[in-house]
Formats: sequence, structure tokens, C-alpha cells
Amino acid sequence: MAGGGFGTGTGGGDFEAKITPLVIISCILASSGGLMFGYDVGISGGVTSMPEFLREFFPTVYKKNSQPGLESNYCKYDNQGLQLFTSSLYLAALVATFVASYTTKSLGRKLTMLMAGIFFLVGTVFNAAAVNLAMLIIGRILLGCGVGFANQAVPLFLSEVAPTRIRGSLNILFQLMCTIGILVANMINYGTSKMSGPNGWRISLGLAAIPALLLTMGSLIVTDTPNSLIARGKMEEGKAILKKIRGVDNVEPEFLEIVEASRAANEVKHPFRNLLKRRNRPQLVIAICMQIFQQLTGINAIMFYAPVLFKTLGFKSDASLYSSAITGAVNVLSTVVSIYFVDRAGRRVLLLEAGVQMFLSQIVITVVLGIKLKDDVNNLGHGLGILVLVFVCSFVASFAWSWGPLGWLIPSEIFALDARSAGQSVAVFFNMLFTFIIAQAFLSMLCHMMFAIFLFFAIWVFAMTLFTLFLIPETKETMAGGGFGAASGGGDFEAKITPLVIMSCIMAASGGLMFGYDVGISGGVTSMPSFLKQFFPVVYKKTQETGLDSNYCKYDNQGLQLFTSSLYLAALISTFFASYTTRSLGRKLTMFIAGVFFVVGTVFNAAAVNLAMLIIGRILLGCGVGFANQAVPLFLSEIAPTRIRGALNILFQLNITIGILFANLINYGTAKIEGGYGWRVSLGLAGIPAGMLTIGSLIVVDTPNSLIERGKLEEGKAVLKRIRGVDNVDPEFLEIVEASRVAKEVKHPFRNLLKRRNRPQLVIAIWMQIFQQFTGINAVMFYAPVLFQTLGFKSDASLYSAVITGAVNVLSTVVSIYFVDRAGRRVLLLEAGVQMFLSQLVVAIIMGLKVKDHSNNLGHGLAIIVVLMVCSFVSSFAWSWGPLGWLIPSETFPLEARSAGQSVAVCTNMLFTFIIAQAFLSMLCNMKFGIFLFFTFWVFVMTIFVVVLIPETKGVPIEEMTERVWKQHWFWKRFMDDVEDDPKGKLHA
Repeated sequence: MAGGGFGTGTGGGDFEAKITPLVIISCILASSGGLMFGYDVGISGGVTSMPEFLREFFPTVYKKNSQPGLESNYCKYDNQGLQLFTSSLYLAALVATFVASYTTKSLGRKLTMLMAGIFFLVGTVFNAAAVNLAMLIIGRILLGCGVGFANQAVPLFLSEVAPTRIRGSLNILFQLMCTIGILVANMINYGTSKMSGPNGWRISLGLAAIPALLLTMGSLIVTDTPNSLIARGKMEEGKAILKKIRGVDNVEPEFLEIVEASRAANEVKHPFRNLLKRRNRPQLVIAICMQIFQQLTGINAIMFYAPVLFKTLGFKSDASLYSSAITGAVNVLSTVVSIYFVDRAGRRVLLLEAGVQMFLSQIVITVVLGIKLKDDVNNLGHGLGILVLVFVCSFVASFAWSWGPLGWLIPSEIFALDARSAGQSVAVFFNMLFTFIIAQAFLSMLCHMMFAIFLFFAIWVFAMTLFTLFLIPETKETMAGGGFGAASGGGDFEAKITPLVIMSCIMAASGGLMFGYDVGISGGVTSMPSFLKQFFPVVYKKTQETGLDSNYCKYDNQGLQLFTSSLYLAALISTFFASYTTRSLGRKLTMFIAGVFFVVGTVFNAAAVNLAMLIIGRILLGCGVGFANQAVPLFLSEIAPTRIRGALNILFQLNITIGILFANLINYGTAKIEGGYGWRVSLGLAGIPAGMLTIGSLIVVDTPNSLIERGKLEEGKAVLKRIRGVDNVDPEFLEIVEASRVAKEVKHPFRNLLKRRNRPQLVIAIWMQIFQQFTGINAVMFYAPVLFQTLGFKSDASLYSAVITGAVNVLSTVVSIYFVDRAGRRVLLLEAGVQMFLSQLVVAIIMGLKVKDHSNNLGHGLAIIVVLMVCSFVSSFAWSWGPLGWLIPSETFPLEARSAGQSVAVCTNMLFTFIIAQAFLSMLCNMKFGIFLFFTFWVFVMTIFVVVLIPETKGVPIEEMTERVWKQHWFWKRFMDDVEDDPKGKLHA
């Protein structure tokens, strides 16, 4: 039932219902109100960029656009009258929604939709026939009344008529129609702008009559909702309609629930005052904030003024309208994605994912515009134009499957019946109010804030994502709830630091040596002329011909980047297989499989005679990385005594840094080999760490946790005695047995990760992997030689500088080993956040002032400063996000979720490593010194994340994290209730 999500429900679970043709047809017809709304959003921006329209109604704006250099590029459309043309509609809708609240409750959803259709028709006539500004504004006001009535009635109609299990999908038809309306409007604008004569804008505005007629006719055909009929005393008619739309005779349970809700609603004499009652405040706060946040994503600013915006960004007239049509198509397709996932993945998943995507997209747009677009420069160039368009599409896509549809769905389904009409009215009011504010203010903001307008909206996206994380519950079918059951108590267990543990950890950590060697070797190899000449002749040509290409862009080649990043794509996929082997076959055997992959991949790479062999080798190495990075951190965390668990786990990261250092040294040597085969030596020497892991995995013992989980209790206890060096291991053994029992009850490990009690660990594991990559460290390490050549160092000096940073990486990781179990995890992360931020900021400033497209010499003094700042950055990373990005996820999950959790962590790490590897050189080419500002911003965000959400895990036994960490944390403790599967108990407490 819509409205059953919060306060006091009236019982019920899911009611018997079929998906009937009547429901589908009714929902499609009703949702045509969204078609009208979307058509208007899309058409107004296109019309306001047509010269004939501007000349007739806004001659001042027309003059500013016709005379280049007269006005700042950002301010050509800054005119309050022009903005009023768009925003007057939303001001009228804002007022009309309160009248619509009364008609929706007293006259029904059906009749309110009919009134909306009539308003739309009359307003369209006024707009299309306008001969002066007054007629234009009157038409917009009438259209606004239609929007107010339609946006009040349609979402309620859809939520009430739809069966519970597909309520989300059917409600999103409203938003889908909005996006179709926008797309159709953009296409019509594109066509009418090419018409000879001055009347193209009249056709654009006049064709709004088609969706207006659809809504008007549709509202005459559909039946009203049972909820509305029963609330108005039409019991028998309501019951009959309920049978028709559900397609079953047994509707008594649902009917009685609606009757009871209707009785409570009829007792409410002051519906808006009723909203302020304590039981309705959660829904009211969420409904209001969702409307505010929906507008502050910046989506309507983009959709209102898409053609204007793209002209401002430097696109030509046709290109800007064409780009708007593309974003409209993306909007439609992405809303279809939402329809599919909203009742499967849930509302929160879509909102949270989209928050990240919108934020990233707007930051990239901000950086591009900040670097490239000036007041009176009006051409971004083909490459940057496409980049802006891609990220606008990325932003639109993420909005279209999240805040777009869910901003209407969630408020329409969370209120109880007695507050539903008034609640929806308040939601529409705030939506229209902030739509009006954004529409009225956007062009002035664009004029004054320029490219920072996107940064403004990005900050709001960040805020609304936090709001979702903390305050929006899941309303899919039933509310999410539950907690974590009993934990095992206990304290630290008796243990010695035995030679067996130290040797096992050193051998297992050689998996990190292989990973690090590859990270370091690939950048050096890709800067060797002989390698480039054989496999990437286009890049080789660019590096040999000075002045042919921008210094930043010489290595910008997707094939070259694929050489590096294909490994991480393969690792991303293989980690899911590794999750199965880690759980079913053990940590030891999974490490052996990783070693075999490494050995075979090394052979392919060293012997490569064409690009195909090279990529196959990289894919095999990627499988090795996926298996090793899944198994090794788990092995280290489980075998280590609690008090030095951090230090031993960091051996994995230490080996990564040693691998990078060795790779840099080897590259420095092989670059001097005559004959053009130095790159084969570099790639072939990867066989040494590969062989170490393969042999080492045959020697080590498996972890007691893995053995006991697989039913080998006696062997597990014997190994536990050996690695702890004491006979009294019963307390730890019993705790592992209990954790193993819980783990065996889990039949779907990845689904288990999504349980409420595992969400804190999952969120932190995922974000630590994302943040680890967005420090920019892998971008620096992959391409250190390339980067230093770009900064103006000569060939030998660049490899030498890369060796220096590699050495700093190793030594700083040793610092982490010493401090991690003394100072703790949080101290290292917080200190490093400040240091990384300042280091990258200094590098960005120097590069921005000194390094130009074709200059290739920083000078001795500035070159030393850059190396020092890069080393400062690398050192702070090496004692913080480098090792702790692997340590914290591997030690925080309970046993039943540990393997799957580690798999998700590795997958996320590899995904973002792949993204950075594939995109870095292109980003460097297009963003230039802004690449460091991009990563600086992310360092700031991740430091705030540490302050607020990462707890201290120093000195806590691995199987006691729930009791001693998560249940004590100020925020995460709310996920650790002792009730897991009782959503009603949770929600109605």
C-alpha cells in the first residue's frame, strides 16, 4: 500500500493482485501529465535561444547575442524578463497546487487531472498566438496552473492504482513521460529553428496542445482510484473498481485497509495542520527536502536552458540544439533503467549511486570550463566539446534514474491516507517554488558565477547524498530493518608472535610484490621508444616529432592506455570467481591459482610479437591480481595475532611498494639496453615475483578461519595452536567455530552483504577502494616516467625521479608498519589527508604557471620542487590510504561476509584502477595541470569521510568487530540492532 511505509500502518502485507490491462492503460493515460510537464521544460529553453523569438519579445537579449564582444559570454542571456518567461509557469504552479490539494481530496484524482488538461490547452493557445509579452506570460501562468494540478494528482493516482510489487515502476511512468516530453521538445526545437520565416517558435509552443489533449482525453477515460472513491464515501463503487484493477475477487483485506485509512482521513478536519503532527513529520521532512534537492541537482537549469547553455559553452547553434536532443534521449533511456531497477534494487541504491555519478560529472565539467572557457572566448574545440557533452549526459543519466523519478515517487508513497493529499500538495509546492527560484536565478548565476555554477550544484549533490545515506529509508515493498545478532564477547586472545606466522605472512604478501611490480613496470615500458615503435607507432610518432602535439597529449592513446588498464578490467571480473574459491577452496589454494595466472601472463607478455599477445598476457596477469588481492589480505588478517594484525597486513602494501621500486630500477636499467628488447626484459622479470607467490602458496598453511569454515575443525585447531605458539587456543577456537556456524547459514554471500548489519562494513570497504584510487596515486605510479617527461624532465631524469618516488613509497610504508598498531588507523588517514592535499595543490600551481602545451623545461629549481612535492604526496599516501585501503576492509567484515566483502572491495578497487588507468592520459591531455586539482578535491572529500564515518579498529580481535567497534560508533550503531528481519518492529518502535 502507498503510504504504508512510515508511521502507523493498518496491517497487511502484500495483497492478492494481478497486473491487469486496466491498470497499465490507466497509468499510461494518467502519466501523460508528465508528458506535458516535460514538453514545457524542454521547449522553453529551445525557444529562448531562437533569434526570431528574442527579437520579438526580448530585443535587449537579441542585441547582446547579435553583437559579439558587447557582453561577457556568460551574461548574454542574463535578463529578468526572459527568465520570467520560464519561471512564471512554476510560480503559478506553486500557488495552484494548494487549490489542487482541495480538488484532489474532494473531487478525486480523475477530475483534478481533467482540470489540469484544460488549463494546459488554454495556456497553449495563449502562448502560440501571443503577439505581446503579456499574452505570453498569461499563457505561461495558465500552463503553470495545469502543472500544479497535474503534478498534484498524477503521482497520487499512480501510487494508489498500482499493485505494491510494481508500484515504483508504474509511478516512474510519470517521470518517463517527462523525459519523453523533453526529448520530443528538443527534436521539435531542432526542426523549427531551421524553418524559414519568423514563426518557428509558434509551432514549438503550439504543439504542446498534443500532450495537453492526451491528458484531457485520458482523464475522461480512466477510472478514479479506489482510495479516492472510498475516501469520498463511495464504498461500493470503490470496491468494484478495486476488483477491476486487481483482477481478483478477493480484495477484502485491501478494501478493509483502505476503509480504515479513509476513516482516519475523514477525521482530519485541517489537513495541512495534520501534517505537522509528530507522526507525519518524518514523511514531511523527506518530501520537502527531496523536492528542494531535486531542483538543486541543477537538472532543470540544464534542461530549461540546454541550447542556451551549449551555446555559452562554445557550441554552434545547430550543434547546441543537437546536443540538447542527445541529452534528452539519454534522459529517456535512463528513466527506463530506473523503471527496471526501482522495485528490484530499491530506492536508496539508485539515489546513492547517482549521487556519486552526478557529483563526479559536475566536478569534471567545472574543471574543463574553468580551464578552457573565458568571458569572450566562444569555442571549446571539438575534443573538449565532446567531453563536456559526455559528462552532461552522465549527469543527466544519473539524475534520470534517481532524483528525477524518485523525487515524485517517494513522497507519493510514504504518507498515510489522512495526510497524503496535503503532503503531496506541500511536495509539489516546494518543487515548484525551487523550480521557480532556479529558473529565475540561473542565468544571473551563470553570468556572475560562470563555470563555478556547476561547482555550486556539485556541493548540493554531495549534501543530498549524505541526506539519503542518513535519513531516507528504503520503501521498496517493505521497509528495510533489522540488526545484528549476538556477538561473541571475549577479549584479546593468548598468542605469541611465531616464526610460522612471520614466514607465512611474508610468503603470502609476495602477491603484493607482483601487483606492485606491474604497476611500476607498465609506466616505464610505455615510455620506451622501442616498445612504442613496435606496438603503438602512432604514439611513437607523436613523441618523436616536437611541436606536432600538445606536450600533455603525446601519450593520449586509448590502445596504449588499454595495455595498462586491461589488467584491471580482468582483475575486476576475476575477483568474483576468486570470492568463490577463497570461500570454498581456501585462501592458500586461491593464492596458488593467482601465482599460476601470474606466471603464464608473464610468459605471454615477455614473448609478445603483436598487440593481441600483449593484451592476452595483461588479461592473465589481471586474473592473477584479482585472485591475489582477494586472498592475500584475508590470509594476513586472519593468521595475524590481534595486536600486530595491522603491521602484518601492511606487508601486502609494503610488497606492492617494493615491487614498484624494483620495477622503476629495472626500467632505468633496461632503457639503456641496445637492440630494442629492453622492454622484454622488464616484462619478463615479472616471473620472479610470480614464481615466489606460486611456490610460497604451496609452503604456507591455510588460515584456521578458512579450515574451520570448510568443516576441518581438528586441522583448524591444530594450525591455530601452531601459529599462536600456545596450547590454550580454546577461546579463539570457539569464537571462530561460532563465526563459522553463522557463515555456513549464509547461502547467498553477496546478497548477505546487503543485510543491514553488513552495510557499514560494505560502505566503508567500497568507499575506501574508490577513495584510494581517487587520491591519484596510481595515476602517478602508472605513468611516473611519462608524467615527469611531461613536466619537462629529460628521459633519464624522468626515470630517475620515478625511482626516487618508488624508494620514498617503500620507506613510508615501513613508517606505517611501525605506527598502525600504535597510533591507530584514523590518525594516519587524517594526517595524510592534509599532507596530500597541500602537496597536490603546490604541484597544480607550479604546473599551471610554468608548463604550457609545447614548453618542455621546468628549470632546475622548479623541477626539484615538483619532485619534492610528488615525494611528499607519495609518502603520505604510503603510510595511509595505500596500506589501510587493504587492511581496514579485510579486518572489519564478520566471517560469513568476509570473502564476499573482500571480493566487492577488490572489484571496486580494480574498477576504479581501470578507470583511472584508462582515463589518466586523456585527462592529462585535456585537463592539464587541472588533473592535480581534480585529485586534490577528492583528497578533501575522503578526509571528511574519515572524520565522520571511519571508526578505529586498532587492537580489536577480528571476530569481535561488531560488538567493540560497530555497536559503539555514533552512526553505524543504528545498523547493529539485535533484530535483523523484523522491519515492522524496527519502524514502529
